Amino acid sequence: MTTNRGRPSEHGISRQTFLRGAVGVLATGAMFGTSRASADPAAATAGWNGLASTIGGRVLLPASGAQFSSGKQVFNSLYNNSTPAAIVTVASQADVQKAISFATANNLKIAPRGGGHSYIGASSANGTMVIDLRGLPGAVNVDGGNVTVTPATNLYAVQQALAGAGRAIPTGSCPTVGIGGLTLGGGIGADSRHAGLACDALQSATVVLPSGEVVTASANDHPDLFWALRGGGGGNFGVTTSMTFGTFATGDTDVVRINFAPSSAVQVLMGWQSWLNGADRNSWAMVDLAVGAGQPDCHILATCPAGSAAGVTDAIKTAVGLQPTAVQNKTMNRIDLVTYLAGGSPTASARGFVAGSDVISTVNSAAAHAIATAIGQWPASGGKASLLVDPLGGAVADVAPADSAFPWRTQSAVLQWYVEPAANQVTAATQWLNSAHQAVQQFSSGGYVNYLEANAPASRYFGSNLTQLTSVRKKYDPNRVMYSGLNF
Repeated sequence: MTTNRGRPSEHGISRQTFLRGAVGVLATGAMFGTSRASADPAAATAGWNGLASTIGGRVLLPASGAQFSSGKQVFNSLYNNSTPAAIVTVASQADVQKAISFATANNLKIAPRGGGHSYIGASSANGTMVIDLRGLPGAVNVDGGNVTVTPATNLYAVQQALAGAGRAIPTGSCPTVGIGGLTLGGGIGADSRHAGLACDALQSATVVLPSGEVVTASANDHPDLFWALRGGGGGNFGVTTSMTFGTFATGDTDVVRINFAPSSAVQVLMGWQSWLNGADRNSWAMVDLAVGAGQPDCHILATCPAGSAAGVTDAIKTAVGLQPTAVQNKTMNRIDLVTYLAGGSPTASARGFVAGSDVISTVNSAAAHAIATAIGQWPASGGKASLLVDPLGGAVADVAPADSAFPWRTQSAVLQWYVEPAANQVTAATQWLNSAHQAVQQFSSGGYVNYLEANAPASRYFGSNLTQLTSVRKKYDPNRVMYSGLNF
């Protein structure tokens, strides 16, 4: 059933009566399992109608059919079979407050949704109330050196709006990721070495707490919450409704792609790390390895200020110590660079994938061999598997590990293991991911929370910051109303 604003309760039960009587949602996803409403589905529907009649958005229930099925879909299509209790599409901050009040009164877990890109489909989890933030009003507002956005604004929209002003914020590359989720988990990307993480650019955030209170978190206002919002993961402390970032000036950029023989992965990884150790922080580069069906791949993709491509190319070639099979370079303006890093399109279609991460302290010879061995364990008959190696360092290390929730300030690289398996290969893909973790375990500090894996302990993502994060969570969400896929 779809319930919309203005529709009266079909069963004559007021919202207040329902809220007093409905008290439970089972963890299995069964709605109102212990309340008197559970014996009367009509009463449950009336309660949702009561919520819908007070908000400017919509309430979608499982009985809504195609609208609900469409509304609960997430980017990782392997999780589209989940069944939330309801999807509340909000149209204002007041809607968020009302939805949270309803959820807390009925013991519902709240799963905020921005871009819907959770690796484990956390924003569409069984039995949760999904608060879909994509309907919040407000264009990208550029005000001098700052920009204010709603958290579901996608990265391409943010970058496009800022490009017109010759400004940018550090973001990732997938164009349809919401800026909120990226930032709350840290936010690595091609700007990280010179501008830091997305969370480092965050100036303030407006958050609706599980209590219903609206607060602004910044360095001077609720600083403990602000600390947690900078890398503590999305959906853990409240529902963020607005974010303000500092920006940096942009110019043209040289992009360099250097291809090597796939058998050269170990030397490429070691050379890449060696080059990074002495590289100017205005230069950035990642390693991309792929195995399996199709053409194996091994290349370094670098960005640097316009006019410096030749020097960066020579330096990388020298560090690797091998002759590349091909070299390409091009000068791009900011929005062309954003589009290129997004794969050539400002859109991205949903897909089914198994993925995870490891954070590596330094890619020395032993680590490089372990990484190459790990990706090589994917069977060639199983389709394509890839590994993206993103650098940390530079401006990322300007912030001490304890000064924000993001703990990996002194490490060198984030490994992203990724495969899009056929339906009959999901188990094999999961086994490959587990074996990859094992192969690099002695070199791994943990994982990147924006690449969250099912059933992984929070300690894997937050390291030494977990104790403080837990204290912040207990203060702002003592009853564990918020759901993110993590438990701490």
